Amino acid sequence: MKKNELKVTPLGFFFIKFLIAMKLSVLLLFLSVFTAVASETYSQTAKLSVLAQNESIDLVLRKIEDQSQYRFFYSGTVNTNQKVTVNSQNEDIETILTQILSGTDISYKISGRQVALFNEHEGGSDRTVQQSLTVSGTVKSDSGEPLPGVTVVIKGTSNGTITDANGYYSLTEVPSESTLIFQFVGMKLQEVELNGRTSVDIVLEEETIGLEEVVAIGYGTVRRADVTGSISSIGADDFNLGITMAPEQLMQGKVAGVNIIQNSGQPGAASTVRIRGSSSVSAGNDPLYVVDGVPLQFTSANEYVNVSGESSTSPFSSEGTNPLNAINPSDIESIEILKDASATAIYGSRGANGVIIITTKSKSFGESVSYDTYVGISTVRKELDVLTADEYRNYAESNGLSYPDLGANTNWQDVIFRSALSQNHNLSFGGGSKNSNYRASFGYNSQEGIIEASKIQKYTARLNANHTAIDGKLNIALNMTYGKIMDDIVPISSNIGNEGGNILKDAIRWAPTLPVYNEDGSYYQIGELRVNPLSWATEITDERKTNMFLGNVNLSYEIYKGLKASVNFGHNDEAVNRYSAVPADHPIGESEGGRASISKVHNTSSLIEGNLTYTKDFGDNSSITALVGSSYQRFVTENTFTSANQFVSTSVQWNLMQSGSLVSNTSYKSANRLASQYARVNLKLSDRYLITATLRRDGSSRFGGNNKYGLFPSGAFAWKLSDEPFFNSELISNMKVRLGYGVTGNQEIPNDLFREQLSISGSNVYVLGGTAIPSVLPSNYPNPDLKWETTAQSNVGIDFGLWDQRVTGSLDYYKKHTTDLLLEFSTASPSVVSTQWANVGEVDNNGFELTLEGKIIRKSDFQWNASLNFSTNKNEVITLSNEDFSREYIYTAATSGVVSNGTSTQIIKPGYELGTFWGRKYTGLDEDGMETYLDEDGDGTADLVAIGSANPDFTYGFSSSFFWKKFDLSISFRGVVGNDVYNNTEAEFSYVNATPGVNVLRSALDLGMSRDQISQFSSRWIQNAGFLRLDNMSVGYTFDTDRVEFLSKARIYVTGQNLFVITDYSGYDPEVRTNTNRGGTAPLGIDYLSYPRPRVFMIGASLSF
Repeated sequence: MKKNELKVTPLGFFFIKFLIAMKLSVLLLFLSVFTAVASETYSQTAKLSVLAQNESIDLVLRKIEDQSQYRFFYSGTVNTNQKVTVNSQNEDIETILTQILSGTDISYKISGRQVALFNEHEGGSDRTVQQSLTVSGTVKSDSGEPLPGVTVVIKGTSNGTITDANGYYSLTEVPSESTLIFQFVGMKLQEVELNGRTSVDIVLEEETIGLEEVVAIGYGTVRRADVTGSISSIGADDFNLGITMAPEQLMQGKVAGVNIIQNSGQPGAASTVRIRGSSSVSAGNDPLYVVDGVPLQFTSANEYVNVSGESSTSPFSSEGTNPLNAINPSDIESIEILKDASATAIYGSRGANGVIIITTKSKSFGESVSYDTYVGISTVRKELDVLTADEYRNYAESNGLSYPDLGANTNWQDVIFRSALSQNHNLSFGGGSKNSNYRASFGYNSQEGIIEASKIQKYTARLNANHTAIDGKLNIALNMTYGKIMDDIVPISSNIGNEGGNILKDAIRWAPTLPVYNEDGSYYQIGELRVNPLSWATEITDERKTNMFLGNVNLSYEIYKGLKASVNFGHNDEAVNRYSAVPADHPIGESEGGRASISKVHNTSSLIEGNLTYTKDFGDNSSITALVGSSYQRFVTENTFTSANQFVSTSVQWNLMQSGSLVSNTSYKSANRLASQYARVNLKLSDRYLITATLRRDGSSRFGGNNKYGLFPSGAFAWKLSDEPFFNSELISNMKVRLGYGVTGNQEIPNDLFREQLSISGSNVYVLGGTAIPSVLPSNYPNPDLKWETTAQSNVGIDFGLWDQRVTGSLDYYKKHTTDLLLEFSTASPSVVSTQWANVGEVDNNGFELTLEGKIIRKSDFQWNASLNFSTNKNEVITLSNEDFSREYIYTAATSGVVSNGTSTQIIKPGYELGTFWGRKYTGLDEDGMETYLDEDGDGTADLVAIGSANPDFTYGFSSSFFWKKFDLSISFRGVVGNDVYNNTEAEFSYVNATPGVNVLRSALDLGMSRDQISQFSSRWIQNAGFLRLDNMSVGYTFDTDRVEFLSKARIYVTGQNLFVITDYSGYDPEVRTNTNRGGTAPLGIDYLSYPRPRVFMIGASLSF
């Protein structure tokens, strides 16, 4: 940990100290305080339809509850097992109840939306015998705070009231020997016998919150209290607010051990997600995503589209988009993050990097309609400080240099940046009854980018439906989502090794003395090497259209009590088409007579799996749940690419490719398969000792017969220490110790590397009969012994609750050891191909994770909740060698630009972290203004040393939510400490030797550097990129809708995103990640002309009907 960098985290440490110092008497667990007071007019307007043939009254009443807002109350003396026949169509509640209860001894009383049933004799002699009383009193929490909105009801009747703002209630006509029921959301229900008393004061105790919550664990669910592994959950109430295009943005900064970096500020840009660090060099570090039970192949078709066939001088952007964009964040109910191997091993070969389980909203009982909308404005948060026109002229003239001057005073960043409009509309509706229910939604999202012409539009539709039959034994669930995404892309790239076109580069370097337009209104241009920045956006066409379908059908049947069979059919289809064109009259297209290309990629995956689940309760709070299953999934990728130039007209683009000269026409198809068997046993003994054992066997077509199958076991044990008879603490209300160990795998490498593959070569030909015949050559060196990367992980954790669960949290320590890294090695000569894949190398990760949640203040009109997460990760490469292969290091992160110019700025080397920067160590300027570097051995050559790391020492996030009457306020902060970034943008524009040919940063004039100094990569451009960011802040107001019949909820809000960043980093934003791999590794921490993240202000509304 770097001590001098702790200055960016004062609020984080203050919060921890504040929690410790807070007086115990004000630490209350806040729960929703809302009791619906029904309108009398509901019974007059609500029309219901009920059909029942010889069914019990109890079942008929549940049918009414399922399709309405009515709720029935009755004591155990009311016989609802009587059979009745009902046929009512579009009738009011009184007509239906009269028909249901005709011929019985049951009467009813309606009070708003509550219906009380009682035996007719209860209204006669029994009541007249008892004396009627007026009973009053106050209801308080166990901390002494008055509780408003508590329901007070005479048991067995509908006679009741609610407490006022001071917790006071008064109830008339109360039988002297009756029982009062006190009920409040989040509190334990209390029943009190009057025995003739007229004054009853009550103290309600809080229920234990969170432990009964059900979380997804893969192929099933479990109570939060019974979790044995390291699993974090985040629900809709805790999601990030503001503009979110993809699911992972909802949890950014909310979960310990999960580091999420949005790759750029471009609308729809992909994110980098790392769970407990990076374990692989070449096989990928992305987690597995599972959406409603369907595992996804995260490699998006967009990645293929971005690189297909284009040369390194392509003007088109290499920025990728997020393959999860087609999922509407508004449709998500919860997200579970499985972090340790005991939790992820059920997914075997794909669990090494963690698993993210996304569950969408479903099961809406009763008719409901919701509409959510917002509009927002995005602006650039920061511009780079370059020379103004006057400063540019003064520098050139004071140094006797000629420069281009057309009398303009142009701020080129202002020219390309804009205030961008965003809007979102989401309509959802649902309904159902006891046996069937559904939820459907339609969404539209449009987000303009802060750079001219960049934009994304997204249309989504979702249907979730559920039906039960055969007395509840058969369940059929359907989940379907469709997304259509349209991107307008500007030439900008954070691709470190394929510079291509870049509107930002020209906006920074173009002379401020040049105008945007000529006198005739056309763009002022210099030539192909330096293009008018605005013309990049407005004259080059680059469109991407994505269609994605994701769906599954799950059938489950209870064979007999405790034994359930389930089968799941899933399908994912993603088609991405990209159309790009540069006209012949644009400087970039002049030499080729225009250029156009079409890329089409189609990804599909199909899943079929079945399993058996057996659950047995042994009594004494002991039980067993066993799962055994099999799964088969097939993935197919198809890719075609066509490009042409020399078009006959500037108006002809990709829509008429045959009018040009064909440059490239390629196609590709690849498939891989995964066949698996899995089993899991969950054993609970006396509700205190929990054991989980998992075993999965995966077979992958990516490996040959020697190592096609891998076995991935895990085990975990948890002890509910606080439930032991000897445990007695007023401070600690819950304490659970967890231990876990497991083995998972990684198979994310190209297909068919284990066997020889052939390719057709147009450059190596032989002539037959005067015709050039392309040759067929091997394209790889096969390795039939390739096998899975393997990660063994151990985890020790404690879950705890304090002060009757008013403060909850967890603390985990983990250690991961990855072996058999999948790497490329040079082949021995002579060989047709230069490299071969092999299993060589080891990487370690270890770290701590802390999560705290507190319900700090809860009063009748004010509540305050807060949460904090903190995590560390230490990464180290152990070795890159074995007995057959040996490498001392791997060069990676070859960057573009005049400074590094293809130099590998990071080296993977044993004893160091992945993401370590290597280069010259800058020691200052000499008397001539020339850079000097460390040369410890004095040989006249600068030493190559480690000069920084892209990995943070720790990450943290904290948030608070406040509720005052009808107002709410939420704030979320997020930060990192100890990470470095190579600011390649600043490096490129800090050398004055090219000025006044190009503009430079204003700081370059203060460096005292000689004009003879050439550009060099060194530690001078490695910057501390720690930051504290106010991610979002939202203020809302919820209206009282009791008097509006058609409206059940109405809320308006104002939200700000990315409002400020505290950092020493000098670039647009400290949070950067290059988009493209080099040497098989996608490096973090390199900033080269990255699309800036915007600041956003938005206003929205949520309505429910």
